[in-house]
Amino acid sequence: MSLVLAAIVITIFAAIFIPPYISPQHDVFQTSASLDFLSGFALHLQINSTTLQSNGTLLISGWINSTSSVIDNITTSDAWGVQQGGLWMAPCMSGWPIGLGVMQGHYTTDNYTLGALLNVTKSDLAACPVTGAPNYFLFEPHSSKALVTLNAGPTFWVIQSSFSFSGSATGSPLQPGVYTAVLADEWGDVLTASFLVS
Repeated sequence: MSLVLAAIVITIFAAIFIPPYISPQHDVFQTSASLDFLSGFALHLQINSTTLQSNGTLLISGWINSTSSVIDNITTSDAWGVQQGGLWMAPCMSGWPIGLGVMQGHYTTDNYTLGALLNVTKSDLAACPVTGAPNYFLFEPHSSKALVTLNAGPTFWVIQSSFSFSGSATGSPLQPGVYTAVLADEWGDVLTASFLVS
């Protein structure tokens, strides 16, 4: 009886604590993920391939799109679902509402909190002009285009970002295995799409 209990405890322990990059859950990955939210917008993540050579480059893109047929006013927030500092954001865009990142391992929207974002090279933000951050995004119907008000006055932003991911972006060669692209927004929403580095 004690052997059976020990086997159960070891199995549960292994299922919880063995990192997903050691034992990936899937062999087939999707190049895109989308999710609609009740707040009136949809989040979209896309990668250009599900396989990557260790010396290759993967294009990761993410965007917000209004799902409303009328102009939609969405108030800003600061409830990032992952560490904002690990995300690639649009350079010199204070208050940019989405960010892209990569985790080593296979993660989904159910377990991404177990992963850690890889450090990626970012632009030197010290040279960026101070423009302030918006308080709201006034989205055009069925569009990624939003009116925001900054210190200099109102302007339009197209809430779309792209990031070329490679070993040079992390400062070291990519180890073979499964990686996960991450798109997060300031309202706490997170999307993932995994790919294999060989």
